[in-house]
Amino acid sequence: MAHYEIDPQQVSTVLSETGELLGDEDGSDGLAGSLTSIESTLLSLEQGTQSTPITIALGEFGGHYLEMVSDMLSLTGSGIQGTHDATTHYISGDEEMARQAQYDAGAIDESNALPADNR
Repeated sequence: MAHYEIDPQQVSTVLSETGELLGDEDGSDGLAGSLTSIESTLLSLEQGTQSTPITIALGEFGGHYLEMVSDMLSLTGSGIQGTHDATTHYISGDEEMARQAQYDAGAIDESNALPADNR
C-alpha cells in the first residue's frame, strides 16, 4: 500500500500563496488584475488608433494572449481546488475506502483461487 507524507499546513501555505498570485475573481490584483489591465489597455488602444491594420493586429494579439492567460487562471484555479480537495480527503481519510478495505479483509476472490487438483 502506498505511504503518503503530506504536511497539510505546508500545502495550505502553498495554496494560499498561489491563490494570492492568481488574484481574486473581480480582477483587482494578481494575474487576474493583470489580465483586466491588459484588456482595458488593448480596448483603449483599439479605440484610439486610426489604423485598421493596427486595430486588427491588436485584436488578434488580445484574442490570443488574453485567452491564454484566462486559461492559465482557470487551470491553476482548478489545480488549487483539486489539491485542496485531495488534502482534505487525506486529512479526514476516505471512510468509505476504509470500510470497504475492512469488509474485504480476508476475503478471497474466487476468480483468482487456485484450481482444484483433480488427480
